[in-house]
Amino acid sequence: MQPSFVLVRDQKAKCFLLFIRGAISPRERLTAASSVEVPFHHIVLNEGQIDNVILGYAHCGMLAAARWISNLVMPPLRNAVREFPDYQIKVIGHSMGAGIGAILTYILREHYDFTSCTCLAFGPAACMTWELAESGKDFITSLVNRDDVVPALSKVAMESLRSEVMVSSKLDDPQDEAHLGLFAKISQRVAFAKSHMLSISHSTGKTADPDSSISEPLLKEAVEITQPEENGLKIDCIHEAYFVANPEQDLSAVSVDASAERVILVNNDGDVSVESAAGSAVSASQGDVESNATLDSEQASSTAKEEASQNLNGSGKEKQKESPSAPALRQLFPPGRIIHMVAQPSPDPNPGEGTSSKEAISIYETPRDLYGRIRLAPNMIDEHYMPSYISTMELLL
Repeated sequence: MQPSFVLVRDQKAKCFLLFIRGAISPRERLTAASSVEVPFHHIVLNEGQIDNVILGYAHCGMLAAARWISNLVMPPLRNAVREFPDYQIKVIGHSMGAGIGAILTYILREHYDFTSCTCLAFGPAACMTWELAESGKDFITSLVNRDDVVPALSKVAMESLRSEVMVSSKLDDPQDEAHLGLFAKISQRVAFAKSHMLSISHSTGKTADPDSSISEPLLKEAVEITQPEENGLKIDCIHEAYFVANPEQDLSAVSVDASAERVILVNNDGDVSVESAAGSAVSASQGDVESNATLDSEQASSTAKEEASQNLNGSGKEKQKESPSAPALRQLFPPGRIIHMVAQPSPDPNPGEGTSSKEAISIYETPRDLYGRIRLAPNMIDEHYMPSYISTMELLL
C-alpha cells in the first residue's frame, strides 16, 4: 500500500508536479489486487465552505495508498504553496498510479490550500463508482490509449465477461444443440398428444372396443387430465420451451419436469403414454398422434428450437444483469473526463517517403458507460504500457 511517487517543482510551468508510478513491485501489485469496494465520500468546497458531499465507493487498495501519500505530501506541499502562491498543483500517474492520483486529487481538494489541484491520468484503473467519477470531470482528465483494457477492468466487468463466455460456449457446443433439438421434438410431441387427448377419448368411448389400447378407466382419467386445461391451466415445460419427440428414435422413458406436474413419454411397441405426477395416465395409438403431428412438424420443430434458444440466451442475459445489481458488487469506472485515442486508417493512400505510418490518430471524449464492460482485443495488454502511450501521442502530435 506504499506506491512510489515523487514531488517536483516546475519553474517554467509554475506548478508542482506529483508523479505516481504504476504497479511494478509485488507489493504494488498487491495494492492493485485489493479490489474490494469501500465507502469514499468527497466534500466539495466553494470559497472555503462546504458546498456539496458526493457519496460513493472506491477501490480499497488505491484509496489506502492515496491516503498514505496524502499524509506524507501535505506538509511539504502546504509550505511550498505558501511560498509560491501562484503555483498550481498537478497530479500525474499511470495505470494503478493514475487511479491513486485521481483519488488523491479528491482528498487534496477537500483542503482550502489545494483547491486548484488537477489530475492527468494515463490509462487509469477503474477505481470509483459512477457518481464520484462524474463529479471529477472539472479537474480530472483520463487518457485512454486505443484498446487498453485496464480502464474497463473491474470485478463486476470480469464477472459479466465470464457469464458471457459461459453462455456462448453452451450455445456453440454441437452436443448441446443436438440435445436442444431432441428436447424440442419431445416437447412438441407431448403438446400434440395433449391437444388430441380429448378427441381420442370421445371417439374411443363410443366404440368401446375391448382390444383397443385405451381402456375405460384410463379414459376417465384422461378427462380428468384435460379438464384443468379447459380452465386455463397449462403445463410449463422448462420455461415455456416446447419440445417434440423424434419418432425415429426408440425412447424407452423420456421425462420432462414441469413446474406443477411431471410428464413422462414412453415409446414401446408403437404406443405413447403420458402420465402426470398425481398418477393419472392416458395412452394413445402412435398412428393417431403421428397423423396429426406430421402436418406441422417441421414448422413447429423449428419454432420450438428458436424459442428454446431464446430462452437459453435470456437466462444468460438475466444472469449478466444480476451481477452488477447484486448488493455486494459495485461497478467501478475510470475517473473524470475520459479522452480516448483511437487509431484509424490513414486518409492518404500513398504516404510520402518521410511518413512511415499507415494510420491516423484521433481523440474523442467518450461516455463513461462504454467502460462498464470488457472488450477483448489482440493488443489490449500491450497498449496499456507507457511506451505505447508515448508512441500514440507522438503520432497524434
